[in-house]
Amino acid sequence: MTRPPPKPRVISPPGSLRALGPLVVVDGDCPYFKDGRPNRTAFALPGTTLQPAEYEVAMGLGMRRSGSLVYRPLCPNCRRCQPFRLDTEAFTASRSQRRVERRCAGRFDIQLGRPRADAEHLELYRRYQATQHGAEAQSADEESYERFLCETVADSWELSWRDTTGTLVAAGIIDVVPHGISTVYFYWDPALRDLSIGTYSALYEIDLCRRWDKRYYYLGYLVAGAKTMSYKASFAGGEVWDGTRWLPVGGRDLDDEAVSGTLHDAERASMASDAQHFRIIE
Repeated sequence: MTRPPPKPRVISPPGSLRALGPLVVVDGDCPYFKDGRPNRTAFALPGTTLQPAEYEVAMGLGMRRSGSLVYRPLCPNCRRCQPFRLDTEAFTASRSQRRVERRCAGRFDIQLGRPRADAEHLELYRRYQATQHGAEAQSADEESYERFLCETVADSWELSWRDTTGTLVAAGIIDVVPHGISTVYFYWDPALRDLSIGTYSALYEIDLCRRWDKRYYYLGYLVAGAKTMSYKASFAGGEVWDGTRWLPVGGRDLDDEAVSGTLHDAERASMASDAQHFRIIE
């Protein structure tokens, strides 16, 4: 007989982040590896907007946000979801990334504003989800869009990309913290696929960090072995979080022995750190 899934549990927030309020721990299946391994995530729904410095502390504990939720994967015996950022002082574009820059330069007018859900954003988002994700596309109705990309507990901004006719062709959501910029989500017109606009968006946001005197560019989780998440290592200057500090990855190739060794060490260390910050009683 199949056992029912464990009931969600409530735990206290890390001592350095009481502003998060209680965390709800939910068990399920891993979204990245379809081999039956379990998933466990702790979610917080702060009752108020976090100060930028508070959200930076949360990211320093391996947390991210989605809409108004702040979360941390805490899977049993696994930390393959590794917080990843770039030191923009150490970043240099690769040859292929420089080609993308040349291909995209001058094509777009990029405007900064607050996230919003209007007809042109929703229509572009629907086309992107249908083309890029197919059967696994996220809900694209207005309420779901607002909950995912407009509601926030951080200092969040939208980069609206328009072509020479003024048509919205891409949009990116970013969070700003005292020492960096965290990329949240980027979607684009499927007709632009051949431009590698996703890569160009990251390069643009790295340059934005430098112009705003922000040293670090946060890219969410690096998941070695998961195609949709491991590409991040192609950006030089990468660092992974080991529970107490950020470690230089040391290369762009996840198959490199030194790189994989760093990821393994960081994964093992973060397990011990999480046990102190997130006290889950089995």
